[in-house]
Amino acid sequence: MRCLFIALILTSLHLTEVKAQQGRLYSLGVNAMPGFLVAHREDSKNLEAHVMGYELQWSRRNIVERPWGKEYDHAEIGLNLLYMDLGNPDLTGKVFCIGPNFETRVLGNERNALQFRAGSGVAYLTQKFDVYNNRRNQAIGSNLNALMQLRLNWLHSFGNSGLESNIGIGITHFSNGSFRVPNLGVNMPTLWLGVNRRCHSKHIRADASDTIRVPDWTVYAAYAFKERSLANTTTFKIINLGVERIFYNKLTRQWRVGAELFFDKTHAFGKDPERELKGLKPQEMTELAVFGGHQWLIYKVHFFFDLGVYLYKPSTEKLFVYERLGFKYQIMDHWYFRSTLKAHLGIADFLDWGIGYKL
Repeated sequence: MRCLFIALILTSLHLTEVKAQQGRLYSLGVNAMPGFLVAHREDSKNLEAHVMGYELQWSRRNIVERPWGKEYDHAEIGLNLLYMDLGNPDLTGKVFCIGPNFETRVLGNERNALQFRAGSGVAYLTQKFDVYNNRRNQAIGSNLNALMQLRLNWLHSFGNSGLESNIGIGITHFSNGSFRVPNLGVNMPTLWLGVNRRCHSKHIRADASDTIRVPDWTVYAAYAFKERSLANTTTFKIINLGVERIFYNKLTRQWRVGAELFFDKTHAFGKDPERELKGLKPQEMTELAVFGGHQWLIYKVHFFFDLGVYLYKPSTEKLFVYERLGFKYQIMDHWYFRSTLKAHLGIADFLDWGIGYKL
């Protein structure tokens, strides 16, 4: 109830802002999410349970006054507040989340449509691993986690009444990117059952002059920290430096290639856990890699996926390929904030935060 009360306050503030702008199409929705927690590792079998979630969502729709919005079919950006009961009060507890999302029409029309939604955000889990009080929770090592969601749903509109119903399936994932161990993460497939209230205001004409420049080159620097094992909870600090080239495809989609350096002392630790990690030679902690990927523009945010290959790494601690999910948010004309999750075949390496500069 506390979560819903806060959600109503925040949503009221957003609606006040939207009404003041005079000319937006927006909606307010409530969703119920029955599902179950899936154990994808043997270590988390004991956490399996039925889960129940409730979501309050505000969305801004049909964003045609921006060039990027015209390239998606019925583009929609939103903010959702989510509460989930993970089914085991003493092991996994409850989750409180907030985060943005993006939705677009896959097929259909104004009355009936198949919609795809992707979202992310920040989650607070009330229960985590504790060596004394919650040893059986081998999946989550921190209260603060990242939220990732995917959903496919069928939306039905009840004519001019402004009411809509939706039913769909989705998956919700929580993990912390290995900055605290354990970090197996939790995955919950769910149904989505909900109702929306659509509100109209004045029509806005498209502004073709509002273009977003696509840079040719960017440079960036990022910082991360992680733990490697429960037996030795030493915190490792990681620096990532890189350069990338953007190849223009269309306004909302670009190809990207680049090269980067990682400075990671876990290679030396893996060879000898008792070794002093100060004063390591560069070749003992430096990774050199090249990558390629694709990015999608939504508002001022680029979401991207990369595949990378190490040209050099000090040990066999990691596979020779890695994958990365991330986003870049444009702060000013040339500067952006970025955050990425780097992994090896789905096993998280680290979650980083950094800044970049467009050349």
